[in-house]
Amino acid sequence: MELISIITNAFQTFACSAGTCIDSVDGIVPFTFEASSQIDSVFSYFAPYKYIIAVTLGWLIAQLLKCILHSICHKANLFEVFFTSGGMPSSHTAVVVSITTLIGLSEGFDTAIFGLASAIMLVVVYDAVKVRKSVGDQAELIHELLKEQKSEINPPKIVRGHRVSEAIVGAALGVIIGVAVFLLTK
Repeated sequence: MELISIITNAFQTFACSAGTCIDSVDGIVPFTFEASSQIDSVFSYFAPYKYIIAVTLGWLIAQLLKCILHSICHKANLFEVFFTSGGMPSSHTAVVVSITTLIGLSEGFDTAIFGLASAIMLVVVYDAVKVRKSVGDQAELIHELLKEQKSEINPPKIVRGHRVSEAIVGAALGVIIGVAVFLLTK
């Protein structure tokens, strides 16, 4: 019973500070909660920037997840991991899928802009999974050859691509972010 009293007092304090005081009637505490309209006004303020928000969140959340997963599996400098390509999940995929999802939900799935976003999404995901993965594998082989030959040539930078599973997780993350931004800025 004491816990209920503490929770009730907390709600009363919060509601009164939001401009709606709570009256107690027969031990039941009816109250009007005004915070939802305040939260709605905050999100509506950011609604014009929803596309930028989706892109930023897609990249930021994917990179943070990558750091967390990498720190669990490997001992590495998290700052370096945050700014490298490759790994789980694909931030490239999360970014393009989040913006494509948001465009589809906001503008319609039958619009030209959604078609353009889908085409760009397919190119970026294909590049991440096929092209950059292949280039990264080739760079690793060149590093090995240069090391075997004891060459003085500077080796190329190794750019990591993504496995299909990493792109799928990035796509799922992108859909979640796109839907969340759509719902919150509606």
